[in-house]
Amino acid sequence: MDSTKSLRVIDFGRVSGLRSQTLWHAIAHGVSSGAPPTLSFMQPDESYVSIGYHRGIDELNPHNELPVYRRMVGGGPVYVDDGQYFFQIVVPLAMAPARRGDAIRTLLEPAVEAFNDVGISATLDARNEVVVGDRKICGHAAGQISGSVVVVGNLITRFDHLAAASIVRAPSEVAREEFLAQMRRYVLATPADSGLFLEAATRRYGERLGLGAEPGTLTDEERDQLDVFDTLFVDPEWVDGLSTHQNGMWRAKVKSGVWVGSATCDGHRVTASFHDDEIKEVRVEGPDGTFEEMDQLLAALAANPPI
Repeated sequence: MDSTKSLRVIDFGRVSGLRSQTLWHAIAHGVSSGAPPTLSFMQPDESYVSIGYHRGIDELNPHNELPVYRRMVGGGPVYVDDGQYFFQIVVPLAMAPARRGDAIRTLLEPAVEAFNDVGISATLDARNEVVVGDRKICGHAAGQISGSVVVVGNLITRFDHLAAASIVRAPSEVAREEFLAQMRRYVLATPADSGLFLEAATRRYGERLGLGAEPGTLTDEERDQLDVFDTLFVDPEWVDGLSTHQNGMWRAKVKSGVWVGSATCDGHRVTASFHDDEIKEVRVEGPDGTFEEMDQLLAALAANPPI
């Protein structure tokens, strides 16, 4: 396969939760070493939690019993199960726009076209979120791994909102309930045929990148790297990462521009949802406080949205 003219396409089918993370990391290193730009697809056969590189394990519910895998790109903790069909586009650094936001947009636009090809009226909003109306339909993560740029996304054929909300460490039951309510409001499953989506995405990415799509397999180097990642991603030290605990303040992202926050001061707890910098639902726990105290807590939350 000519790495300068081809888009390598790999359909891994159903894989373990671990492999649904380590396979595309191995591909990223392969593309960095000269393998062709690659579009891959896979469906995990189990439920697990994926957490971003810069986030702490202390963000997770201490009662979580699901496997946890730390990815090498950013973002917070997310719930993954077999109702999510994943795609990964990996290109050499030189093929992607220099600005992160522009690179994400460029590498998500073909996926949006593929969603529409299979009957899902998706658009890419101003925050680079794939949506139908104002509801998120595709979780994505992006970053640079070695000399490649990776964007990972998913076709969500069904979504367990309760399980997704339960993986995070919430400071109170009120905060967890509000997070779940916002997840149900803003995260939408879009059942579609994954095989048709694969065909549409393959065509759209080939057109956008100006490359002929060809079926491919892992290189020997990528297989060796896969073994390395299979070991690393279950190493407790790697999984734990660094603590990101912030005393008195908690934030949980639902989608770009929509999040839930909770803060405490002098025995008062305020929990609120935020939509595009506007304060929506507000719930207060503890002794009655003054309006000034409540405003101070809300202002502190508003000034510190989750990444």
